[in-house]
Amino acid sequence: MSQEKQDFTSPASFPPLPLPQSVTCTADEGFKNWMSLYGGSLIFSTVESGKVAFLGWDGRQVTLMMRQFDYPTGIGLTHNQIAIASRRRITLYANAKLLAYDYDTTHPGMYDACYLPRASWYVGEVKPREILFDKKGMVFVNTRFSCLARPSFQYHFESIWYPPFISDLAPEDRCHLSGAACVNGNLAYVTALGMSDIPGGWRENKTTGGILMDVQAGKTVLHSLCLPHSPRWYRECLWLLNSGAGELWVVNPRTNETKVVCSLPGFARGLDFWTNYAIIGLSQIRKKEKNSPIPLLDKNQEALCGVAVVNILSGKLEGLFQLTQGCEEIFDLHLLPTVRRAAMLTLDKPACHEAITMENTSWWMRQDN
Repeated sequence: MSQEKQDFTSPASFPPLPLPQSVTCTADEGFKNWMSLYGGSLIFSTVESGKVAFLGWDGRQVTLMMRQFDYPTGIGLTHNQIAIASRRRITLYANAKLLAYDYDTTHPGMYDACYLPRASWYVGEVKPREILFDKKGMVFVNTRFSCLARPSFQYHFESIWYPPFISDLAPEDRCHLSGAACVNGNLAYVTALGMSDIPGGWRENKTTGGILMDVQAGKTVLHSLCLPHSPRWYRECLWLLNSGAGELWVVNPRTNETKVVCSLPGFARGLDFWTNYAIIGLSQIRKKEKNSPIPLLDKNQEALCGVAVVNILSGKLEGLFQLTQGCEEIFDLHLLPTVRRAAMLTLDKPACHEAITMENTSWWMRQDN
């Protein structure tokens, strides 16, 4: 690897976030019916709006809790912990379940999970994207350095894999790695927006240059994808989002044959599964992309921001939660099937410093204590 120090600082790569604004949303009957059947909750991130949100179910209606973050992107789950990537860091939150009941003192029992910050890694300006956990621990998609990496206590990150067509690790976003998936605890697949070995080279053919790679074999198994994201392993098949076309795909891992499961009313990014349902994040098309040859723009329908529920057996869109104001895109999402309604305390919330947790007991160190 090159040892030469170079300055790749690009302030424009991380534009300042807009001031927080009110968020309005709506859930159709299909989404409400699914949430009542599912009985759990989900978490999603919104990059440009700077928010991480929990969608829950109180037994009668969908609930929404949002927390402000600095450019939040990928979300990873392990046991009772949530890892969230933001502008320059990855922060790990743990569920203080014993404190959840009294989180809201005016409505005891409203929440059954309360996530508190436990550790944070400063990874720097590397554009951390998706987070996942393999057998050895946390892995994140390091988009600026075109690699998969782990947080480090000594350095900003430790590179553990990069595509064979990448000749050198440098902060040049050569292929724009966008997602990764594990199979049986082992790193197995990645998506990238292009097969390029030059700085920003993926941009030259970004609407038709997307690829899916087999990590272990080090080879490309699918070409000509449109801005692919969110590869996931489910029911012995690989699933991914052909995002620019607003499509959910399923891939036969033995033959690499593909099938379009459904078309969606938005830029698809963020994917999880529960029984026969795929839960998918939807985004509007960014204003600067309105003149790009993105297939989704040719469908003559408005691109929505929200969460879609798709029956993977029929390909039917059965429910939609829509963000109608205050958020225009979703980056990542995950289901929390054992949590009905979650709270989260970030460091800017005073109550975060009132919580003390131990292995078998926890306290709220409030003034009345």
